[in-house]
Amino acid sequence: MRRTVRHTVGWKITDDDEKAIAKLPETAWETSVRQYGSLQEGYFVAELTGVNTREGWPEGMRLILRRVRPTRRHLKKLTAFEKRTGWRYCITATNIGRMWGIAGSGHAQFLDVLHRSHTGVEDGVRTNKAMGLGNLPSASWEVNRGWMLDASLAADLDAWLRLLPCTTSTT
Repeated sequence: MRRTVRHTVGWKITDDDEKAIAKLPETAWETSVRQYGSLQEGYFVAELTGVNTREGWPEGMRLILRRVRPTRRHLKKLTAFEKRTGWRYCITATNIGRMWGIAGSGHAQFLDVLHRSHTGVEDGVRTNKAMGLGNLPSASWEVNRGWMLDASLAADLDAWLRLLPCTTSTT
């Protein structure tokens, strides 16, 4: 039986990325889509594959580019290129082409939504680190093992408690 591992990964843009972005015509940009399919005005997506070539990358690797107007909290972290264009850019690399049986799955808008849906996972990791997994208290393996168990229990309890408002009473 053959298995396929699909992935998406994002990073902060580099100088090479900025040079490739500058080559994109305005017609390459499409309005982004929300999780449930409606258009997300003010957010745009484009395919950067073929414009930005990287040596040594596997065949079939695609680059999906997202641009948004920067918010106040992003202004300090913008590159000179982003300040000049007035957009904040995010790049996603993926090996996902077209998924069998899923209409539109090879489209840049679909891949952008798929990548953004992983923010829940990232939030869970951040929460777990804040609950103690980011701060092991000892040089002792036994003490740290107990600490990790307690931090994992706290994260599980937090996740379970978040589900309580989702339940309905049957009485």
